[in-house]
Amino acid sequence: MVLGLERIKTRFGCNIPDTLISQIYTFLYTETLSSNASDYSEKSVEAEILNEYIVTNNLFFDELKFSIYLDEGAEQKVFFNDEKSKVIKLNDTIFYVNWSQYLESLIVHNILFPETRYELLGFLKINETLYSAISQDYIEPTEKTNIDKVRNYMFSKGFTIKKKNDYVHTELGMIIEDLHEENVLVKDDTLFFIDTVIYLK
Repeated sequence: MVLGLERIKTRFGCNIPDTLISQIYTFLYTETLSSNASDYSEKSVEAEILNEYIVTNNLFFDELKFSIYLDEGAEQKVFFNDEKSKVIKLNDTIFYVNWSQYLESLIVHNILFPETRYELLGFLKINETLYSAISQDYIEPTEKTNIDKVRNYMFSKGFTIKKKNDYVHTELGMIIEDLHEENVLVKDDTLFFIDTVIYLK
């Protein structure tokens, strides 16, 4: 969905940073186009292409043994680094059609919410399932999240409510889900969006 990213870049007047996330996203987009993968087989085909890329570029991450387990949910497992200054999140793309869509969501998150930007550390396998390992600054909230403030902030960015804690930006063809109190924290009267689920139409 490169065109979707271009719309967002134009709307918010920024460039897409040249990071490992964007490099792999661009690589997968190009490779899956050339593979002529059907919708049915695209995820498995893309996973094979990604695995080869990981091996070739030595991107397997093996430092979790030095990390502190924090929590997990349906989408990801969460750890502290040793200093507890960052969280490390493991994600197997269960909420996404494929790895490209997941990486795309990270790129968009970093554009919209740079204060809680993600850095891709690498990948690892747990019981033969491939996970990404991403890091993010740890935010210690100083007050309880007021959902009305979250809504007003999203309205100011051109979003409307899709349902409850989910938002849609019609012009950009973007949906952001799951912006409840645990995923948007408040520190020193500033909102920090720490866990977003983003889709581009």
